[in-house]
Amino acid sequence: MLPWMAMYALSTMVFNHGEAFGLRRASTAPWLTLWEKDYAIEIPASTDGLRDTVRRLLTDNGLSGPFGVQRQGQRLTINVPNFQHPLRLSYDSAGKKLRAEQRNHSGMEILIRLHERTGYGNGGVLNNLWAVIVDVFCVSTLVWIATGLYLWWKLSATRAWGWLAIGGGIATLLSLLATL
Repeated sequence: MLPWMAMYALSTMVFNHGEAFGLRRASTAPWLTLWEKDYAIEIPASTDGLRDTVRRLLTDNGLSGPFGVQRQGQRLTINVPNFQHPLRLSYDSAGKKLRAEQRNHSGMEILIRLHERTGYGNGGVLNNLWAVIVDVFCVSTLVWIATGLYLWWKLSATRAWGWLAIGGGIATLLSLLATL
């Protein structure tokens, strides 16, 4: 658990204090244009079929893997995550143009990407391995909590301090939720 906790803690520090680590916010980090070309594909009017359309766009251009897509009118922004070199495609259906951009990486950005990874189904052995590691950590944490509560209950001499800690934890959680 220690390596995962260390990565999570360090990546959280980078999120909260990125400037101190020499990391600019993602919105201002430079994207380098790889190519721009004429390309035509019909964008569905609704979100139904949009992912299939983007999958075809990626295949037509020799790309594969997990992706996210956002629509802004007749413009699509497609993000293809990668730990070292994330790729962003922009498709303008009015101008029939497709542009691919890539962002260079740093160690700090890789930590952020590890922190942001989401579940299974993203393709690739390493992506699935990372999801397994996160699941093992989550189960380990729940077991740690359960065994801690069990031991605390068995040691009656520390029960008052335990109630104080649980009460403080609940009060902290409620105060954080109240600020949302």
